[in-house]
Amino acid sequence: MSFPSKRLLWLDLFRGLAVLGMVWTHSANTFLDARLQHTGWYHELTYYHGLIAPAFFWIAGFVRAHVTSAVPKPALPAFKRLLMVLFIGYLMYVPWLDLFHAQGWRSTCTVNVLHCLAISGMLMLLAERFGRWRQVVVVVMLVFFVGLQKSAERWHTGVLFIDQYFNRNQGSLFALFPWVGFGLAGFLTRWLWDGKVSRHAAVVFIFGALLAFVQPYSWQGGPPEFFLERLGWVMMAAVLVACVADRLSAVTGWLRLAGRESLLLYVVHLLLIHAVPLPRLPLQFLIGMTQTLWGVFWIFVGLFVVSLGLGWYNERRKMRR
Repeated sequence: MSFPSKRLLWLDLFRGLAVLGMVWTHSANTFLDARLQHTGWYHELTYYHGLIAPAFFWIAGFVRAHVTSAVPKPALPAFKRLLMVLFIGYLMYVPWLDLFHAQGWRSTCTVNVLHCLAISGMLMLLAERFGRWRQVVVVVMLVFFVGLQKSAERWHTGVLFIDQYFNRNQGSLFALFPWVGFGLAGFLTRWLWDGKVSRHAAVVFIFGALLAFVQPYSWQGGPPEFFLERLGWVMMAAVLVACVADRLSAVTGWLRLAGRESLLLYVVHLLLIHAVPLPRLPLQFLIGMTQTLWGVFWIFVGLFVVSLGLGWYNERRKMRR
C-alpha cells in the first residue's frame, strides 16, 4: 500500500502501540479478578494505562500540524471526518435495547475519548484559520483548557448535554479540560520537531523528561501535574518510537495496520466487550472480574486479533474502491 511522501510511518507504529495498550487496558479493567485490581502492583500499572489516551490526543495533534506544515489544507474534509468521529461517540451510547426508557437516553450524553478527540481536532482547524499566528492561538487554547481544569469542575449550566464536556462529575469518561490540551500540545510539538531523527528529536525528548520528572512542589497532586507529567511521558515515547521504527519495520506491519485503522479497532473491541452477546450475554457480564493475569492476557489477545482482522478487511475494502 502506498502512502503520501510526507507521511511519517513511525506515527502509525506509535498509534498502533497505543491501540495495543488500549485493548489491554480495557481487558484488564473489565476481566481481571477484582481482588487483584486492589493490589499495589496493579495500582502502579494503572498509572501507565493512563498514558494511552494522552498518546492518542498527542498523535492527532502532531499529525494535523504535520500534514498542514507546508501547504494549508481545506478545513471542510477534515471537519466532516471529525463530525463522523463525534457521531460515532454518541452512537456508542444509544440504548438500543431500551429505546423507550428516558434514563437510558441520558447515557447518550456521556462524553468519551472520541468526543474529546473530535472537539480538539475542530479547535485545531479553527486555529489554522489564523495562518502564521496559529501557534499563538494554540498556545492560548492550551493554557485555557489546562489552566482552567480545576475551575471547570464547578461549571454547571443545567444542560446535561453541555455539562458533560466540562467535567466528569456527571458520569463522563473524559472531559475537554484538560484532555484537549494533549492534542494541542502535539500540534505545537510539530512546530519544534519535524518527526525525523535529529537534534530536534533530542530536544523534544529532554523537554519531555523534564516535564515527566521535574515538577514544581506546589503542583504536586494538582491538575497541572496530571497534564504535564503525562505529556512528558508521551513526548519521550514518541521520540523513542521514531528512533527505532525503521529498524523494526519488517516485524511491525501489523501494529502499523492497527494504527491506520485505530478508530475501527477502538469501536470493535468495545462492542465485543460490552455489547455483542457471546453466546447470551456480553463478555463484560459473561466473564466479569474473575480472571487471573494469564486469563486476561488470552482474552486480550483474542479481542485484539479479531479487531485487527476486521481492520485488515476494512483497509483492503478501501483499497478496492
